[in-house]
Amino acid sequence: MVTKFTKKELLRLRCTDEEISLVMKYQKLLPMPDEDFEMNARSLHEYLRVGKDISAWIISRIKKYDFKENTDYKISYEASNSKFGDADFSTLSQAKRSALGVKTEYYLTVNMCKELCTIENNELGRLARRYFILMEDLIKRNDDWWRVRNPQRLNYKPMCKAVSEAVHKSTGKYGDDSDFSREANILNRIATGCSALEIKLYLGVGINELTRDNLTNDYNEKIAFLQEQNILLLGMGLPIVQRVDMLITFFDIKYPDAKPLQHYFDRDYLLKAREKILEELNR
Repeated sequence: MVTKFTKKELLRLRCTDEEISLVMKYQKLLPMPDEDFEMNARSLHEYLRVGKDISAWIISRIKKYDFKENTDYKISYEASNSKFGDADFSTLSQAKRSALGVKTEYYLTVNMCKELCTIENNELGRLARRYFILMEDLIKRNDDWWRVRNPQRLNYKPMCKAVSEAVHKSTGKYGDDSDFSREANILNRIATGCSALEIKLYLGVGINELTRDNLTNDYNEKIAFLQEQNILLLGMGLPIVQRVDMLITFFDIKYPDAKPLQHYFDRDYLLKAREKILEELNR
């Protein structure tokens, strides 16, 4: 398996235009493996445009730079004819394997790929090495993003349930989608200064896409915090104005320097958005 990013995901991870261009180009040429020993040396050899034969090239590099089998690379003997099934060709001589149409494939770790790119000492190698380093960083950043996003998703249903019960206590009817949407937008506006629709318009995402799938980690972390606090406050049966006022207080204690999502607004805009929420609830 390989890891590939969409442009939307790269923007969410706060990549620069240059980084986005590098990833979008090179992940087609050199797909980033999910695990070590998945990058075929043939792909790297082809990309680097090394003059010599693939076997001669990889064997010479292994010997010269002391790469270790099962640490830096693994060898696989692969037959083009399916009649051989899962036959073990490792005990056969190279001549015998060639006669049977069995190829010797080298599967490399990402670290070995980076070293080979450095060794070639050309522009293609430097770009590929930079790409591998960037992809390793992006994979870690994406994992961090999902560590925040998944609990946030899990908290949404319990929050909706708590909202529904709060609505039932005050009206005799259980909450519906409009109640849940209003609640989510209150949290959105406290954390970002924007409603869900305003977030989508600012980020340029589809109207049917999940808003928070397009937010950066710091905003999702803030919203996840608000969800957790909101569930607790809903359970206390507080009036909505008092509850939202407490959410704003809790948020400002934890994130005193929070800024609005829209980069062209300052913190005053965020504070005014909160005032507007309370004004609307008091009507």
